[in-house]
Amino acid sequence: MLDLSNEQLEHGRYRREEGKIVIDVAVNNSRQLFNERDPAPFRERDLDGDFVNYVLSSVQEFSLKTEMKLRIVVLDERDQSVDQNVIREAIQAHFLYESSLIQKQLRKRLRIGRSFFLVGLVVLFACLGLAQFLRSWLGDSDIGRIAGEGFVIIGWVAMWRPVEVVLYDWRPLRELRLYLTKIAAISVEIICPNANS
Repeated sequence: MLDLSNEQLEHGRYRREEGKIVIDVAVNNSRQLFNERDPAPFRERDLDGDFVNYVLSSVQEFSLKTEMKLRIVVLDERDQSVDQNVIREAIQAHFLYESSLIQKQLRKRLRIGRSFFLVGLVVLFACLGLAQFLRSWLGDSDIGRIAGEGFVIIGWVAMWRPVEVVLYDWRPLRELRLYLTKIAAISVEIICPNANS
């Protein structure tokens, strides 16, 4: 569905125009930008998955601060039933909606992470308490040391996943949400060279 223009291939994958990186997309007609299986009107229709993935992966190649614009060349747009503002609004609405879904996932993951963290702390303190009890009950014997160390290890292992969720798991989701929000605000230029033929 998506074609790179010859100009794009000749000058590298992306061009710079007025200080902005240009993401070029070429389609035969504007309907290719939308999911044809979605029965909703164009303004509410989902965008085509290949188009979304291409734009997202292109934007993710650059930092969030890089200024960009999206240029869509519609090669054979004889049917003017879909106007350019509808396309722009659909792109913005789609990426804002995806960003809001990621935000919900992020909140849910952090909420689950906090509850995991509390459970992990309870297990850790319980295991440390059991280890201390076994050492005092069994004395300095091998069994007392092995059992005590075993409970200490179990306690710290119980904290591994909660710490991972709280410290690390949310970062990729946050970054994805920022990129989706960036795409929703990106300048979209639509060119229809054969519109009047």
